[in-house]
Amino acid sequence: MNQKSKRKLGMITDVGKVREVDEDSILAADLSFGINSENNQFLLLAVADGMGGHAKGEEASKIALNTITKTVIPQLNDNIPYTHLLDQGIKNANQAILDYTVEHPETKGMGTTSVCAVVKDNDVHLVNLGDSRAYVVSNDEIRRVTKDHSLVQQLVDQGTITEEETRTHPQKNVISRAIGINADIESDTMRLKLAPDENLLLCCDGVIAHLTDEDIHKTIIESSDPDVACQNIVNLANERGGSDNISLIILSSEDNPDSKEIEPDSSDDDEKTKIIG
Repeated sequence: MNQKSKRKLGMITDVGKVREVDEDSILAADLSFGINSENNQFLLLAVADGMGGHAKGEEASKIALNTITKTVIPQLNDNIPYTHLLDQGIKNANQAILDYTVEHPETKGMGTTSVCAVVKDNDVHLVNLGDSRAYVVSNDEIRRVTKDHSLVQQLVDQGTITEEETRTHPQKNVISRAIGINADIESDTMRLKLAPDENLLLCCDGVIAHLTDEDIHKTIIESSDPDVACQNIVNLANERGGSDNISLIILSSEDNPDSKEIEPDSSDDDEKTKIIG
């Protein structure tokens, strides 16, 4: 990112052991730029967990991330709060998916969850909708910074079940909000600052299905770099059944001795933005 930063990105999406199609999409874009001698370092990160099965959930997740990208990038330097940009990107994605289902009636019912972030230096601007999550992971702890939009989360909030009971609840996959299902949507937005020893994790529920927060924390802290951590998390989820697609992005802490500095790529701009899905 800059001379002082040692953060490194890792990202992966995996079909798992049960599903035939990977309906997830992930995005990591280096948007660093300089204007009038002022250098601005940005990352746009997003995970989208498509749903719909035969209704083409994989198409929904791709549409969502492409639309978020087209909304956010052109306006990064327009003094618009980044959470507003991300929220508008999700709203635009919602309409784009609804329009697609009108043109392709066989895809009616497809949709996607998403958690996405603009990272500027150590400031993280987050938006989420559905049950894809963001965590902050340090050597000492892991903390979830997003709240699921799901039936089981509502039951936890009501005190009906415990957080641990959500993992085995028969309706654990029922979500209350998603992109592309209803005309009106409401996402959650937040801002946080990463300390030098903190990692940022964005992930879909295919990770959560098989790994506890303690599993995730241990794997990230004990892995040599974020790419290795991503692969180790996928391996562990698959060893435990791989019941869903598994997708995640990790932005490492600054004090990882094995991490490599994120530097601007000298290749074509198209190579700087990667959407995998």
